[in-house]
Amino acid sequence: MPNTGCMIGTAYQTLISKLSETLSAYGLNLTPPEYMLLRALYTCEGMQQCELATMIGKDKGAVCRCVAAMVKKGLVSTESVSHKCLRVYVTPLGRDIEPKVMAVAKERHEALTSLLTPEEMTTFDIVLKKIINNSNQNKKG
Repeated sequence: MPNTGCMIGTAYQTLISKLSETLSAYGLNLTPPEYMLLRALYTCEGMQQCELATMIGKDKGAVCRCVAAMVKKGLVSTESVSHKCLRVYVTPLGRDIEPKVMAVAKERHEALTSLLTPEEMTTFDIVLKKIINNSNQNKKG
């Protein structure tokens, strides 16, 4: 019987590697986590770092470090809400690269969905949601 957990990890690493290659091919100096944060912020700007962490499935510390790196690159700015809380906003430079970021999103989505039939995609989506929901329930309990 195959080790499903290892296969999921390998699939994740493969997707991240392909994402990095595509970001580079589009001339974007972004890491995959930076890309994910920008995508989230394009949808809902001004989120707090903890909200971003939940949205992209990363821990708060990783998001904090990523946001700090993006501030240095001039892609986002932050605004203090309290001594522990920052809101994150896309800068004009971050908005300038939005068309390329969205082109990467479209290309990666099409590459993934082209591997499976519509029925397989539906099943894949259901299975992933079950895994994610089970993991989230185990964290709470």
